[in-house]
Amino acid sequence: WNHVIIPSLIQPFMLFEREQLLHWEEHTVWVEEACRCGKQWRLLKVLCMYFECLETIEFHVCGCPSRTAARQLVLRGLFPCAPLHPSLAVSIDMLEFVAELFRGPDRAWAATLEIFLKCRGFKFGGNDTLHRRFATALAQYQVLVQVINQEMSAVVESC
Repeated sequence: WNHVIIPSLIQPFMLFEREQLLHWEEHTVWVEEACRCGKQWRLLKVLCMYFECLETIEFHVCGCPSRTAARQLVLRGLFPCAPLHPSLAVSIDMLEFVAELFRGPDRAWAATLEIFLKCRGFKFGGNDTLHRRFATALAQYQVLVQVINQEMSAVVESC
């Protein structure tokens, strides 16, 4: 995460944030461009958690730095639970809300959400708990925000 994935997500995260600021009242539609690198690609299916719903999306990933799952998810306003082959992605807005709301352990919130979703028919397999995946996404999202804040502070101080 820290040496490869987080640094690679700075630019797409800043692009997403810029789009949020410029077009905050309209929903940006993601259009996937075909990769022309010639490398092997595969279809990735990811469960996406938003405030208002759960949705499964599919998209192509390949070996190109611009086509990683993490980068494509961040450009869509989602943060992955795993660096390479995520099974869950959480809305950046939701992660920001939870980070601000709790500023500490996220266990109670994620456990409550997991029970709520199970009562509505959503099943989690084995050790693949929502809490574990959500906690990973939240922790790595907070690392990304911290790295960006440090870089922005360094740019401001150098001016």
